[in-house]
Amino acid sequence: MPEPAAFQRAFDAALRDDRHLAWRDRALARAMNVHRNTSAKAAQDALADNYPVVRALTGDDPFSACAAAFATLRPPRDARMCFYGEGFDAFLSTYGPFSGLPYLADVARLERMVVEALFAADAPTLDGAALAAGLDLESPLRLHPAARFGRFDFPAAGIWLAHQDGAEPDALDQLDWRPAAALVTRPDGAVRVTPLAATACGFLAACAAGRDLGEAAAAVADADIQTLFSTLIIAGAFT
Repeated sequence: MPEPAAFQRAFDAALRDDRHLAWRDRALARAMNVHRNTSAKAAQDALADNYPVVRALTGDDPFSACAAAFATLRPPRDARMCFYGEGFDAFLSTYGPFSGLPYLADVARLERMVVEALFAADAPTLDGAALAAGLDLESPLRLHPAARFGRFDFPAAGIWLAHQDGAEPDALDQLDWRPAAALVTRPDGAVRVTPLAATACGFLAACAAGRDLGEAAAAVADADIQTLFSTLIIAGAFT
């Protein structure tokens, strides 16, 4: 009986290519084919669950074809399928059938941030009233473990929000299609996506690097720091 790790490696190799099994044991080859199809379907279903806005933008059938191509190229490496899809945004940026939808990669990157925020560690969010009572410009602000942020070439946050329950029917038509930033947080256990000006990432990056509040504010000297700070506190960006 092989060691578990050796068996798993051999099983994974057979799932990828069982041509060497076909001439040795056709029944085993057929069984492996069934298992391969089941595994591929599970990966495609997980991708659809983890990237619902991308799926909505492309349509179910085109997304299924794309998911099948991605799963073939990058099969799951983690039994926790809720995390499946790392690198999907980069894959979309070169996927020919979706070349007419250049914003898909940005939306996929944002949806990856949503997944990461959903399963990040718990921590209390910073209380704005308590902070205001003892604001110290020389103290650093720590980002919440669930906080994710980034700049995008397209309004990824607006696109995502337009596909959520309760969004206005014409929300997509009202978008300003310019580069923007987004913040993903999880206050009170619910994931929240907040559109930000692109310059806001400088403030958040300074906080993530351990800079004190004064230095972080200096990184966005041209921004309305009071409004930005209030937005970040309400979104639950800090702990």
